[in-house]
Amino acid sequence: MTTEENKSVDKKRLFAFIAIAYGVSFLMMIPMYIGKTKGLDLTQIVNAQMCSPAAGVALGYLLFMKGERKVPRFFMSVLLINYIVQLLLGIASVFYMPFGAEDVITLAGDVTYPMTQIYNTMGESFLMLFSVLLWISYFVAGRERRKFVGISNRRPVRGIFLVAVFVVLYVIRMLGPEFLEAALMKTLPQTIGSYLEIAKNPLFFLSIISLPVNYLLVAIAFLGEEYGWRYYLQPIMQKKFGLKLGVILLGVVWGLWHIPVDTMFYTEDSVPQMIIGQIITCVFIGIFFGFAYLKTENIWVCVIMHFLNNNLIPILTGTFTADVLTNQHVPWFYLIEIFVLDFVVFGVFIFNKVYRRKKERKVVV
Repeated sequence: MTTEENKSVDKKRLFAFIAIAYGVSFLMMIPMYIGKTKGLDLTQIVNAQMCSPAAGVALGYLLFMKGERKVPRFFMSVLLINYIVQLLLGIASVFYMPFGAEDVITLAGDVTYPMTQIYNTMGESFLMLFSVLLWISYFVAGRERRKFVGISNRRPVRGIFLVAVFVVLYVIRMLGPEFLEAALMKTLPQTIGSYLEIAKNPLFFLSIISLPVNYLLVAIAFLGEEYGWRYYLQPIMQKKFGLKLGVILLGVVWGLWHIPVDTMFYTEDSVPQMIIGQIITCVFIGIFFGFAYLKTENIWVCVIMHFLNNNLIPILTGTFTADVLTNQHVPWFYLIEIFVLDFVVFGVFIFNKVYRRKKERKVVV
């Protein structure tokens, strides 16, 4: 293709990405609002939104690069079809209640389940099915096609090291302030004791050892975000705004993308704080994710870190359930705390040499 043809294709792909990742996701605020007024569980819609960025990238490849043989169509189709299925289940969880929204489905004896829980279970089952198909399509694609669309497992040793660094930093970010406060208040033994109790819980050990299996079975949801943000949009933003400003603006864009879940799912009484806090977190953690991606050019490193970011919270808090993420209360003063904390733990990586403009980097989309 000529340069002009390439530019035209790039614009069409960007439009497809924005239409799916933002257009559809923000339109889903309508059923989310309706479901919220009914008191329904919106988890399935949230899960669908996670898959939207990668679906936007996949749609761009399938629609506007039809003549390119290096595009792994099976892989892209899995990403797109999974999103469509998750989206339809999310819509149905609000509008299609054939037996009513309350505990009406009897599966065993007198045990009943809400229809929304049935939809959530169906969505999770399809996530597992499509994750299996994702891995199959990944290996079927072959090395050349994987490299062409940025899904190669490059620099695995460096990637493992960076994942380990992320886990250490994540634990410091989550537990550091509490231990520091306990030390100042001279209640450190009690705080240590409370976490030792969590560690003694059999669910703690089971949750830790099940992480690798869980990752393999839900990987498509986390690739759903990272393939859109780090692989696709980060190079575009950095090419236009530079390595540092590009990754910072990407964090803002990523944070704003969370508005539907911030307003309808994560909190009820502190929406402005949640949106601002989300942007802060996405900017600083995005700096570290972007750093890892630039160092490895391996999207799977970012996928694993994103998976751990979401799944370590229930373990470290001792709740062992994702419910800890819903109905959060965010005080205004907490925004100052997370700004300082996230900057010190993750934001400082913006000063790493990988983000310096002096050295030109090849940016490929």
